[in-house]
Amino acid sequence: MPRIVEQPPDLLVSRGEPATLPCRAEGRPRPNIEWYKNGARVATAREDPRAHRLLLPSGALFFPKIVHGRRARPDEGIYTCVARNYLGVAASRNASLEVAVLRDDFRQSPGNVVVAVGEPAVMECVPPRGHPEPLVTWKKDSARLKEEEGRITIRGGKLMMSHTLKSDAGMYVCVASNMAGERESGAAELVVLERPSFLRRPVNQVVLADAPVNFLCEVEGDPPPHLHWRKEDGELPTGR
Repeated sequence: MPRIVEQPPDLLVSRGEPATLPCRAEGRPRPNIEWYKNGARVATAREDPRAHRLLLPSGALFFPKIVHGRRARPDEGIYTCVARNYLGVAASRNASLEVAVLRDDFRQSPGNVVVAVGEPAVMECVPPRGHPEPLVTWKKDSARLKEEEGRITIRGGKLMMSHTLKSDAGMYVCVASNMAGERESGAAELVVLERPSFLRRPVNQVVLADAPVNFLCEVEGDPPPHLHWRKEDGELPTGR
């Protein structure tokens, strides 16, 4: 009686890549190997020159190039290896062959965000549909973005910053990847503004009547702040 001594495993493969479903059987006389997909016998190049699958001498089923499209998926399915001789039949376990897929379009691309230094910021994307579920990472100014404990966190398609720094400003891209490939979203800008702050404050001065006086003031901020003066009591002198 034939017996299967090497069972075919479940496979997850990429479209256009080669794949092999192994199967090995023993018996006297040596059994012949056949393959079935979803219950129907698989045609191989040995029997049909137009077939794209090959039966190897070991009994393995070889796919030189996995064929998979939106409408036609001839290689995806449940495969069974069957060994026969005149004494009987032995069948392997059912092995699934699945094809990894990653669509082109993001279901949601990140949008521009404007915050002030120290404020939290959140960017969010929803990756393209894919199998297996794509992993989401982020790039900032074309470089891979790393998490920072307590400040920068990536959860699925959500990028969260608990408090922003001026150096966080830049262009961000959401990246989705699985074994079928990698996709990048459109770029979104994070603008980090700086509140006005004094570099130099005016100081008290004592001068003679009718003598000139200058009060110096210097500030910074992003965007550059507009300066105006006021006098605590009364109107600000003009024209002098």
